[in-house]
Amino acid sequence: MSHEEPDLSLAYVVPRYGVEIIGGAENATRMLAEALVRLGRAKVEVLTTTALSIDTWANHFPVGTENINGVVVRRFAVDSGRLPGFAGATKRALAAPAAQSLEEAAELIRMQGPVSGGLLQAIAASRHDAVLFYPYLYHPTVEGTRAARVPVIMHPAAHDEPVIDLPIFEQVFARVSGFAYQTAAERKIVESRFQVAHKPSINLGMGFEPYSGPSGGFLAEIRMKNRPFVLCLGRVDAPKGTTLLVDLFREYKERNPSDLQLVLAGPISISPNPAPDVHLLGPVSDAAKEELLAECSALISPSAFESFAIVLLEAWSHRKPVLVNALCAATTEQVQRSGGGLSFDGFETFEAALSILATEADTAAALGQAGWRYAMNRYHWPDLIERYVGFLRHVITAEARRGLS
Repeated sequence: MSHEEPDLSLAYVVPRYGVEIIGGAENATRMLAEALVRLGRAKVEVLTTTALSIDTWANHFPVGTENINGVVVRRFAVDSGRLPGFAGATKRALAAPAAQSLEEAAELIRMQGPVSGGLLQAIAASRHDAVLFYPYLYHPTVEGTRAARVPVIMHPAAHDEPVIDLPIFEQVFARVSGFAYQTAAERKIVESRFQVAHKPSINLGMGFEPYSGPSGGFLAEIRMKNRPFVLCLGRVDAPKGTTLLVDLFREYKERNPSDLQLVLAGPISISPNPAPDVHLLGPVSDAAKEELLAECSALISPSAFESFAIVLLEAWSHRKPVLVNALCAATTEQVQRSGGGLSFDGFETFEAALSILATEADTAAALGQAGWRYAMNRYHWPDLIERYVGFLRHVITAEARRGLS
């Protein structure tokens, strides 16, 4: 780490923040913020709400300021969270999102939450070199990009999903000075919808460092020691593809009897139907997660809606192959570029791919090794942060020349 005081000052805006939050844009924000501070490249403040639950946005953390791993975190109360009727309104609106009026779209975003007047005031008062919003989807970004008085940079974390076609996002993306994308696939999603291709941007991805803490004993504790298994990490929720995965795995085992197990580790929002040889562990510690990654036959990412999927890098850091949903452009791009895994688009391809990963040890090892090389060459934190800081300075300087800071 540099001993010089960094001259770059950044504020990240995210709906919720904390070490308790596993995966998603919030975890990606924390990883970036902590890496910038750890490597001495920027002073970082996070502006967020007191919410923890993405399902309700209920106030959980105390209002105020704390330091988390060197990052100053300022939390503001949620005035309104997920409102009654949001699910029904979403279903109606997303049947034809482009046909919604600006007023209807704004109301849907308000109903989705979290709404925090204190957070918006803090964004407006910020005099950092730039305010960075992550992701595009929620009220703090929709209204915060309007409130900011310094250059605005967005990490969209965009998926090819109906909500992005709500007309309000054309205004939101137009306010942004620069974009940090996770993949080329995400850039294509954004630039095909909004007139932003001329704005500064970077295909950044996400950095990672191999785990170096303690591990061991967890598999014995859950009676999985020496039992072959494939692993799914992250929130257990139908929109994340875990219900689909369990259904596919159930059919796979019926057609291909073996000792193979499926382990799902992560917070449980919607439990899939129970199935033989499927284990729902709920949230696990970092040490347990690393033991699971070290011992699994492969990692499966079943979600069709990811902008990057850090779990792929985590699997590749253990030289494990991955299996991804072919409907997800971002994870499919990562697999194709790395040669670190396979993809599926239905039961037949799932069955063929899983059979290879579970029974052809040499092929699985070669895929995992290719993924490891890819991850190490592209997503080592110091190199990634160097590119990122150069991009941020370029955007800030360009905006200064335009008289916006």
